[in-house]
Amino acid sequence: MNTTIKIFSCAIALIISLLYVSSATFAQDEYIPIPDVAGDPDLQTAQKVTPPFTIRFGGWVTPTVVDMRTSGTDLMSSVTTARLWFSSSLWANASLYVRIKDSYLYVLNEKNMNIDDKNNVFDLDIASLTIPVYKKNIRLVLGRKYYVAGSGLVLNGRGDGAELQIYSKFGDIKSFGMYSGWLAKDDNPYGLSSRDIADGSRRIFASATYSKDFLGNNTLYIFGVMQKDKGKEPVNIKTKYNSNYVGGGLKGVVGDFLTYNAEYVYEQGNSYAQKNTTTGTQAKSSIKAQAVLAMLRYYMHNVAFKPMINVMYGWGTGDKDATSYNTNPGNELKGDNRFMYFGTFLGGFALRPQLGNMHVIRPGFGFSPFDRLHPRIKDINLIVYYSYYAKDKKESPINGGEATLAKRFVGQAIDTMLRWPVYCDFSIFANYGLFLPGDAYTSNEPKRHFIMAGVNIVF
Repeated sequence: MNTTIKIFSCAIALIISLLYVSSATFAQDEYIPIPDVAGDPDLQTAQKVTPPFTIRFGGWVTPTVVDMRTSGTDLMSSVTTARLWFSSSLWANASLYVRIKDSYLYVLNEKNMNIDDKNNVFDLDIASLTIPVYKKNIRLVLGRKYYVAGSGLVLNGRGDGAELQIYSKFGDIKSFGMYSGWLAKDDNPYGLSSRDIADGSRRIFASATYSKDFLGNNTLYIFGVMQKDKGKEPVNIKTKYNSNYVGGGLKGVVGDFLTYNAEYVYEQGNSYAQKNTTTGTQAKSSIKAQAVLAMLRYYMHNVAFKPMINVMYGWGTGDKDATSYNTNPGNELKGDNRFMYFGTFLGGFALRPQLGNMHVIRPGFGFSPFDRLHPRIKDINLIVYYSYYAKDKKESPINGGEATLAKRFVGQAIDTMLRWPVYCDFSIFANYGLFLPGDAYTSNEPKRHFIMAGVNIVF
């Protein structure tokens, strides 16, 4: 294919998504960087309006090797993800985009993990039709796509549905409804119970967002999300988790160097407590939870070595009697203050924390060490993050039930990342994470190591 097609594929295809190969692995795409093609002059050619029924196609392959280690469990595996896409312009400003995905997991070495040595997942990744309703002011998008609410913390993932987009001088409105039950069960990221994992979660999401730009490149937004669990429950146990979210935030650019975003979320709804071992009953719980996610980034792209300073803070409420923040049932008594969500929170490679019952402070620094050398290596970028983790409620654990001691200090971590966009269609990346357990773990809790390396090959 020509350069235009390659750049087009780089620009629209490499979008962060949630890919679950199996419950024992990780959301792979969270750790894969997006190649920067903004400075390539061919990108403008790829964005030109094309005649009706102009067909483009392409794809990319991402082979990776992952090594996760503690003293008790080791897992070394290779995950190769291939995506093929096809797009066609239709009538004026209408378009069709289809993408398929295949992920192949092969376990190279494991210790006390008890997982399948091989696993292949094939799924229809995206199939969306964009229809202009009124000039460029109103658009309708139908089909399978990524649906995002706010910053993506509450919801950021694929589903089948429809989205209405309205643009005006008074502000923009985005409203959508989507269903998760038609995704392949091993590629369904919305599971909160063993039933969800076994059958694939069947959830309905509905959302509306209002946003308004001000002072140039700054945006104020408010949003709401409704989530209903439509899955079939096992006999004699309640597992449904129905939640509603309202939130708002600010994001934007100050000058040429400073970007920011800050979001607050309030969650309501209902869940079920764990089964009482004495009476054999479960109490219905009212959800009342909150979260904050904020980021400040200072990037000096016109300065030698292109230094970047980033600070992130995340907070999600906990519940004193909760036992898990990624499954339901996961609390013991009536009342549920766990913040649980269906989006993306990146808080470190080795711990991979859920934001529920957590305070996460995460400063980072990055630069291009070879900025003054040969053009082919000057874009190599190194990034280092330090993370500090503390509980919101010290009596409760974190994630799926770890850090069980009634102490606030969960631990600290160091993450390092290397990014090298050799060409637009070929990039190299490597990640390393080290987690050092804190007082909330027992004294014999081992350190955790996470190593991941791979390439993106676009064609």
